[in-house]
Amino acid sequence: MIARAKTLPSAPGGSEAKMLSLMVEREFAPDHKKLVFDYNLGTGDTDRASVLLVAAPQLVLDQFTAMAGAAGLTVTGITGSTMCLTGCGDGAADRDRIILHLFGGGAELVLLGPGGIGMMRRLPVKIPVGAGGDQLWGDGLMLRELTDELRRVVALLPGAGSADKTQRELLIWDETGLDPDDRKVLSEKLELPVRTCERPEGLELGAGSRPVPGAQFSAAAAMALSSVRGNALTIDLLHSRLSPPKRLGVGRKAAWGAALLGTLVVAGTFLVLDWREDVLEVASLTGRLNDMADDLAEAKHVIDKVNFARPWYGRRPSYLDCMREVTLAFPQEGLIWTTSVAIQEDMKVVLSGKGVSESAVLDVLDRLKANPKFSDVKPLYLRQAGREEPQVAFAMSFTFSYSGKTWSSQNAKRSSSQPR
Repeated sequence: MIARAKTLPSAPGGSEAKMLSLMVEREFAPDHKKLVFDYNLGTGDTDRASVLLVAAPQLVLDQFTAMAGAAGLTVTGITGSTMCLTGCGDGAADRDRIILHLFGGGAELVLLGPGGIGMMRRLPVKIPVGAGGDQLWGDGLMLRELTDELRRVVALLPGAGSADKTQRELLIWDETGLDPDDRKVLSEKLELPVRTCERPEGLELGAGSRPVPGAQFSAAAAMALSSVRGNALTIDLLHSRLSPPKRLGVGRKAAWGAALLGTLVVAGTFLVLDWREDVLEVASLTGRLNDMADDLAEAKHVIDKVNFARPWYGRRPSYLDCMREVTLAFPQEGLIWTTSVAIQEDMKVVLSGKGVSESAVLDVLDRLKANPKFSDVKPLYLRQAGREEPQVAFAMSFTFSYSGKTWSSQNAKRSSSQPR
């Protein structure tokens, strides 16, 4: 098993599982899918909370489940052996308990505080399977190795430098035959009170229980007692709180039907909301239009007056539009120019001038004919002029039309009567 202590910012609503899932994907990538994770949420200050994150290989858990199934048993939970012992030992409520589990094959240590399990660690101490008593601890080498590892771990615990040495105690579940003198050495080296837990007292089995020397099988007995007493496991890798939810098998037709139903519901909801939005917008615009009714009527009355008075007070001479269109028909290069322009009241125009070539004059004549505002466009003459430089003299006539209509004599009189 892998155990890591984490500190998370306090967040309501159970969001610590989401934060831990992100940590798992980042720290254990790309092997996080091969592991099963669970956590124990402890207590901290008002801003942060301590969490113990535990992981185990999925393959090993599957082997446990298969082995139990072959024996006709139902697995209700999977946790660490030493974690089962955290609920036993009858420790003081105001102390942090360091639980040391010695067994054939190794040693594990768990830190249990008021907020729950704060740390779990496998000590790098090799205890041979089947060895115990003087055979294991007689020469003192194994005891020194264990003491050194414990001192290193205890020195790194929070508050290790505190002057109050009674704030923690060491509880030992020993399956290897550690004698009282060895326990006294541990207490002196670690400067901590040391107690040994044995059955039945350590498991709190009550009066009448058959005494069993040592702590052999205490972890298994503690887990069984926890299940009988209805206590939930602190860490349960079989029911991980960090596992993704299992997807229910859905048939292909059912999936298509659900997708179609969801599409229809979304489309119907969108249409209803869109229709409601349009109704509200129409109602709003109608209300604004009704509020503006008086202003619109007054504006329309003013526009009618202005349109009625505009023909009598207009100051724009009518021949300006004609001159503009004639100017646009001439090229910018200066190949042709006028010497005389005569505009009559009926907007008949006689234009004369000179050009550098006949093609330049004919090009202007074609442009005038192509303009729908000019009609009856005719050349009057086109002949050579000038001896030193080759030039041509020309004259042409046409009629200017305003808005597609030829100016009438009435319009001419009205424009001639306007002040200039």
